[in-house]
Amino acid sequence: MGKKAKHKAKQAIIALPLDDEVQTEAAYYARLCGITPEEALRIIEAANGPKWPSEGLTPG
Repeated sequence: MGKKAKHKAKQAIIALPLDDEVQTEAAYYARLCGITPEEALRIIEAANGPKWPSEGLTPG
């Protein structure tokens, strides 16, 4: 990952209001897998998928 991509990813991560539990989980997996906490946060966000509206709508 180049300098610009790292900086952009870091700024995007910092801009998100994440709770302490997600940050702790990301730090744990970062140490476990040997990746940066920012990369771990991106992986966790991708695994959680998009949030659906609370209006009872379902995908599809």
